Amino acid sequence: MDAQSLEPPTADDAQVIAQVCRGLEQVAFKGRTLDWLRAKQSKALATPRHWDLIYGSARHFFSLRREIFEYLVKPLRSKDRDLEMLLLVGAYQLRFSHRPAHAVVNNTVSACQPLGKPWARGLINAVLRKMQRNAPKFAASPSTNNPEWLAQKIMQQYPVNAEALLYAMDQRAPMVLRVNTSKISRDDYCAELRTKAIPFALSEPAQAVALTTPQPASSLPGWAEGQIAVQELSAQFAATIVLQNIPSGADAPVLFDACCAPGGKLYQLHEQLSRRFAKYTLVGNDKSTSRLEETRKIGHRLGHSNDPKIIYQNTDATAADALSAESFDVLIIDAPCSGSGTIRRNPDIRLLLQPEQIKKQQTVQLALLRNLWRGLKPGGTLVYSTCSVFEEENDHVIEKFVGEHPETRVQPLQLPFGGATRFGWQMLPSEPTTDGFFYALIRKAPAS
Repeated sequence: MDAQSLEPPTADDAQVIAQVCRGLEQVAFKGRTLDWLRAKQSKALATPRHWDLIYGSARHFFSLRREIFEYLVKPLRSKDRDLEMLLLVGAYQLRFSHRPAHAVVNNTVSACQPLGKPWARGLINAVLRKMQRNAPKFAASPSTNNPEWLAQKIMQQYPVNAEALLYAMDQRAPMVLRVNTSKISRDDYCAELRTKAIPFALSEPAQAVALTTPQPASSLPGWAEGQIAVQELSAQFAATIVLQNIPSGADAPVLFDACCAPGGKLYQLHEQLSRRFAKYTLVGNDKSTSRLEETRKIGHRLGHSNDPKIIYQNTDATAADALSAESFDVLIIDAPCSGSGTIRRNPDIRLLLQPEQIKKQQTVQLALLRNLWRGLKPGGTLVYSTCSVFEEENDHVIEKFVGEHPETRVQPLQLPFGGATRFGWQMLPSEPTTDGFFYALIRKAPAS
């Protein structure tokens, strides 16, 4: 069927598709993140359908792009990258949505008009019709949906379960809530969900609730009242590890959260510490002024922003003089990283991450450890974490750090998900509900 014989297009849907293509072009070819799109183009990309198409197309970008290239007679010009994104969005709907194929093709073709390229209608129609008639070409192995270097690194570091891990990275991430137990118990909040007929599942740790179907957080019961926060399950174990490893004798512990934004672990720690200690000090630090301000806003919604036990600090924790010597009982370093463990939640990482960036992140991670270590009291505890699955950011960092500091004592960890590594504990997105997340627990030797 040629472009002239298509059914009448749905104008609104064609406009949505065109806007999505412009957004994806920003990510795929101009280095923008999906978070940037949300912040800067919220008016143009304003509906759930916009974001379903953007995230879905980004999630399956590499396999769909490979398939599209199979059906193109000749490569598209660089000035026609918007058309490449148009084909990608159409291909995503054909392969992964429940929309009728004829409607997908028609509306995708009609989007040539708002893109200002009506001459491309025949081209778009021909490629999508070929895809419609043929089975997916690259569905057999999830490794095809990754840049080659990333797939190879995963297969090298996880030879036993590489395929499962790569497959999991292609799936939609679950939505996990953390119940603010300073306002409501988990049992009582779950009763609220049942009243609203919102299906859920429970998991460790004790504040976690996983929703069966993700939905806008602001529509959930108790959101406006600060009863819940959205916090990935793996990240919720930070508070558990900290609370189990506060040094004995620290009756009024002083804790430093080095990279606290957006405040998930900070406020979870505050809620749990208040149940155990009459006195404590929790310093929430972030080098980004804007991120720290956003953290304070979240704390305000949760009812924590004016608590004198929380001190907000805007400091670059990689600086050599970031902390006074031996000031803290606990250091929490949720280090900047590649985010490789969150690809299913942030599919743009696969498009943007380059191998050399991992080495750069390792430099930052080591700087945080080296410069903050002096601020830990003898006998104190350091909890290091990343949302990465790469050993370069995890075990390799800890190995190098402890090799430089003979006073370190690496402690074993045992969590409900994941498995032990040489220097810590690794959770993977191939496990139920969790993202890829690494923890290491280090003690400073007591003063002799």
